[in-house]
Amino acid sequence: MCDETNRIGDSETTDRTESTAAGHTTVRRNWQQSDQPSVMVVEAVAAATNRPMTELPPLQGTLDADALDTLLDGQPSPVTVSFRYADTTVSVNGNGSMEIHVDGDPGAEGNR
Repeated sequence: MCDETNRIGDSETTDRTESTAAGHTTVRRNWQQSDQPSVMVVEAVAAATNRPMTELPPLQGTLDADALDTLLDGQPSPVTVSFRYADTTVSVNGNGSMEIHVDGDPGAEGNR
């Protein structure tokens, strides 16, 4: 397990990566309530799959990103939204946590 903290301005995110089974990776990230969840999803999936954000499909093609941001409006809530995006399963929680489950080898050519 790898545990690291990234600081960007006043925002702090904690990423933890775990290999849960052969070919499966889980990345856990905490996001600040002031962050836009839709942006954090794309950043977290890019990091989890070892792909540049520009190589990921638009999030809007998977779900309404504005609705996600509105639903998780910065107020702590018991809401959890889960969906498939860019060969991953994403779960975003209103308490500020996010999990990205990657199937296969992150960043591998066949995982796009």
